[in-house]
Amino acid sequence: MNILEAIVLGLIQGFTEFLPVSSSGHLVIAHSLFKDISEPGLLFDTLLHFATLCAVLIFFRKKILKLFTSLLGLILPSKKVGYYENKNYIWGIILASIPTGIIGLTLKPYVETTFRSTAYVGYALILTSILLILSDKAKNNNLEIGTLSSFLIGIVQGFAVIPGISRSGSTIATALFLGIKREEAAEFSFLVSLPAILGATLLQIKDINAIDMGMLPVYLTGMAAAFISGIISIGIMMQIVRIAKLSWFALYCLIVGIISIVWL
Repeated sequence: MNILEAIVLGLIQGFTEFLPVSSSGHLVIAHSLFKDISEPGLLFDTLLHFATLCAVLIFFRKKILKLFTSLLGLILPSKKVGYYENKNYIWGIILASIPTGIIGLTLKPYVETTFRSTAYVGYALILTSILLILSDKAKNNNLEIGTLSSFLIGIVQGFAVIPGISRSGSTIATALFLGIKREEAAEFSFLVSLPAILGATLLQIKDINAIDMGMLPVYLTGMAAAFISGIISIGIMMQIVRIAKLSWFALYCLIVGIISIVWL
């Protein structure tokens, strides 16, 4: 793998991780179209995940700092007011991560075998397309994140491990169906991805054997591409959710899904 390939892979990872088009689904399709394509390696894949994790941390740094500071209210009396103002959001992220982890780990063996078929990816992309179209029509009740909504979003995020089901698209759509405020739905979707991405990264790290220091410039270039494109795609999604235009991506997912089923 050279620097140009690292940049391309980094850009794909960064954009598809946060836009509602399924990064894992696109990877399966890419390997079907280019059968001789070589895997970039577990280390590079892990570094790209870490780069997208950093993109979320930087984009939402003010919100994350606020939540972390509020969490100190559990032990510091001076922070108790902030804790009670944000406790539903804080515990919502924690609660959502439980079903995500259980479902994700349960489905992992099937994802690595059965669901790597382009036909399965195609059907999953069509499902994503339907969710995106319906979410634009969801009634906005201006509700805030609660216990039940967090748990349901966590369940949906767990199933998004299946290639073709967009994590960001499905979680945002679920939040909108539940009447959550549009901006909060998008924000919560990205913040709740932090434990999921971190967990996936840690699971990969334990399987890494050696680091080729000669490839370090290539790895860092790919990470930079994933980080920058990740921040851009998060910003795009925040704007698109506000104006209820997720259906823009629905048409793309529908077309790619049909192609995956019929021709690949």
